[in-house]
Amino acid sequence: MDPNVTPDTAAMTPEMAVEQINKMVADKLQNLLTQADLDAVKSELNTIKSLELKSDDLMKAIAKMEGRLEAQSEKGHKGTEVKAPKTVAGAMVKAYSDNVDKIKDSVEKGQNFTLEVKMPSPVEDTITGDYGGNIALSTLEPEVNRIARPTRRMMEISNVGTTASKYVVYIQQTTQASSAWTAEAELKADGQIQWEEVSSEVKKIAGSIKVSKEMLADLAFVRSEINTVLMEQIEQSIDYSMIQGAGGSDLNGLIGNIPNFNAGTFAGTIIGANIIDVLQVCKAQIQAANFQPTHVVMNPEDKAKLELTKTSTGEYTYPMFFTGAENIAGLIVVASNNIAAGTIIVGDFSKLIVKVREAVNLTVGYENDDFTRNMVTIIAEARLVQYIRNNDVYAFVEADLATAIAALEV
Repeated sequence: MDPNVTPDTAAMTPEMAVEQINKMVADKLQNLLTQADLDAVKSELNTIKSLELKSDDLMKAIAKMEGRLEAQSEKGHKGTEVKAPKTVAGAMVKAYSDNVDKIKDSVEKGQNFTLEVKMPSPVEDTITGDYGGNIALSTLEPEVNRIARPTRRMMEISNVGTTASKYVVYIQQTTQASSAWTAEAELKADGQIQWEEVSSEVKKIAGSIKVSKEMLADLAFVRSEINTVLMEQIEQSIDYSMIQGAGGSDLNGLIGNIPNFNAGTFAGTIIGANIIDVLQVCKAQIQAANFQPTHVVMNPEDKAKLELTKTSTGEYTYPMFFTGAENIAGLIVVASNNIAAGTIIVGDFSKLIVKVREAVNLTVGYENDDFTRNMVTIIAEARLVQYIRNNDVYAFVEADLATAIAALEV
């Protein structure tokens, strides 16, 4: 068979294919080839590999041929100056190329092969610093293992809008119109409606971090993490303050600014009172004020207790696992570590208004001696205000679970 003629795979047997490969080795791979010659040989080998019928001898011949082609590629092509390796990596590549046939034979026989790497002198690789034995064997993951943060849901469930002003102003009705049944020709009821203007000031939340210019320029993942971590911290602080904010320069949080649980007519009437009973009474309290609650915010520990509530005979009151939105007693459950275990907030969260003056944004610049120290300061900040209009405050109830359960228990 002429090795310069592309084989007809339809009429070729495995034995003929092995013979063709051996001729290719003898006639073409003894000297350095041009890139075009290498491409032609690879194409011919691919044609042989497409044979449907293969033998063990053919598979070994193909493997050896691929090894020779790999070695030929490593050695360089005709007309290219082959220089001695100057680095550790280069020396390893050369040692592999020079011994590729021996390596493949050893592997096929299930034997080990020791690759001897001969280093040129002097070696141009420069390694400085202490070496403890594992540095060169490590792989740097591109993602930083960050500290876990609480789930943030408050902005999601609230009535969020925007403002372009430092103060948000709304008009509040202070006196309700009145009416009365009257007899013919008698004086009609005088129902004078009154209003007042209420304003809430926008507050600022900010955080900063200092990094070297080299870190920003050289480590993309560090730059990404700074952006992510700073912005997440701002969002976490907002979520926390929407619940726990103390006022002043902080947001006016829900805790301490909404009505407390009132057992009312349910006091001392419930046998084996539990969290679900407290939720139902919270709903009744809100509905008595002409609002319809939508959500309950609770700590994950209390949510677990609620889900594990059983009857006196051991059956779960509610399924342990939910699909879709978790809904208990007609309320969507929002679990958050930003509220303390043992405290819950039930309410119509469309009445919790958030107006954003500036969304979370990043600023990079110099501060104090940053310039001379080759440092930069990154600041993340946001401006917003949260409020419940005075006439809507009874759309919410704050409950201490232990106290509420004790108040309901017979």
